[in-house]
Amino acid sequence: MNLVGVGIGLIVIGLGIGIGNIGKSALDAMARQPEMASKIQSAMLIAAGMVEGAGLFAIIMAFLTA
Repeated sequence: MNLVGVGIGLIVIGLGIGIGNIGKSALDAMARQPEMASKIQSAMLIAAGMVEGAGLFAIIMAFLTA
């Protein structure tokens, strides 16, 4: 059970880094092209949701294999 906790911790760290990078890139793009902000924001939210879904799947698989 200890290794499951470590695995889940690594998954959460990876999710935080991934979503942070998505947000950083989106803010950079919005600063460069403010007129495209709504399209960039919707693409960012879709990408963040996909990352979050993959992370949730990984956490569920970690619990099931324990």
